[in-house]
Amino acid sequence: MSRKIKLIGILLLNFSSLCFSQQTEDKSAYYIQPEYMIGKIIPNQLAVDFPTLKAQHLFALSIGSTNLDTNSWGKYYNFPESGIMLAYANLGNNKIMGHQLSFVPYVTFKVFNKFSDSYRLKLGAGISYFNTFYDSISNPTNDIIGSHFTWDVKVFLYREIIKSEKFNLRAGVGFSHESNGHTQIPNLGINSFLFSISSQFHNQKIDKLHFPKRRKGVNHSPKKHFINIQQGIGFHEQDPTEGPMVNRKKPVYSTSLSYGTIYNNHIKFRLGLVYRFYEQFNTHLKENEIDGLSENRTLSSSNVILFVGNEFLMSHFAFDIRFGINLYKPFYRKFNSGTDIGTKLRKTFSSRVGLNVYLKNTNKLPKHNFFIGAHINANMGKADFTEFSFGYTFLLKNN
Repeated sequence: MSRKIKLIGILLLNFSSLCFSQQTEDKSAYYIQPEYMIGKIIPNQLAVDFPTLKAQHLFALSIGSTNLDTNSWGKYYNFPESGIMLAYANLGNNKIMGHQLSFVPYVTFKVFNKFSDSYRLKLGAGISYFNTFYDSISNPTNDIIGSHFTWDVKVFLYREIIKSEKFNLRAGVGFSHESNGHTQIPNLGINSFLFSISSQFHNQKIDKLHFPKRRKGVNHSPKKHFINIQQGIGFHEQDPTEGPMVNRKKPVYSTSLSYGTIYNNHIKFRLGLVYRFYEQFNTHLKENEIDGLSENRTLSSSNVILFVGNEFLMSHFAFDIRFGINLYKPFYRKFNSGTDIGTKLRKTFSSRVGLNVYLKNTNKLPKHNFFIGAHINANMGKADFTEFSFGYTFLLKNN
């Protein structure tokens, strides 16, 4: 697990450097933001014996800057804030859940601008460390977190309630998710609904910051079409919904091919196909005779997905989301024969979220570009595996 976390950490540290390096004017427009959050971990219906939990308390300190880059992604995304959040959380049961430390790079966008200038949407993705996790002997009721390190994804909506020259007071509500991406089970993951109160202390007067006029309206740059090829390797541990738990990790190999369009040099929309091969499923079929699957292990261990995806391009970095339909996944369907709505959704839909790092500045639209990525893949909302990938984008000529 430590090697995978190091790779994720390198990507996140590089993204953190982006947060502070894309400034061309007012380079000292920084702030610190102490924050208190309170909420509750949402009980998981798949847990056999969900632990009794009190309220969740989270204390965070964000260090960020207002992006005033007029030449690139800062202007397109309406001059967002970006930075890193350091956080400590008490999860409501010290013995079973323990304590959580988080490192989360984030970007905060202005939203609902037609109605008010007071709303902000924060999107963050990082790493959390838990001092306590599942152990079959000492901590058998914690089937929520299965390892010390996990992914940490946060989505919050804030409203400014007090604003002065160098100070903002914000109230917010949001969602937090922690999961190791199915690399070590049990791993049902933590889903929390949280309320927030925070204050920003700026080192410059806010009304003195210069925000150039943003171009609005329809697509103001020629559309660019591209072909995308991506090869990935993931890490997966078999859980009870895929047959007997065997406590071993096996790779997942994936290849994707997609075609798409880049809008306004910053929105990279694509449609494509993914082929995956689960070594875990293949090994299971080698060791067990399963009617309807063992006759052809390769096909039975395969997964084909039709997907739509989008990347939000920010210079050398991109937030990447993908949603797809499982056209073929026989092994998973065999061991998930339930007819409830949750099982049906998990068998039908695939999702993916992560971060890509590009060799060349994407906003300059290079004809050839290479990238590496780190993603968490899921069956609908249930983690499937953590993946690292390498890809290539070829920009087609305009007609």
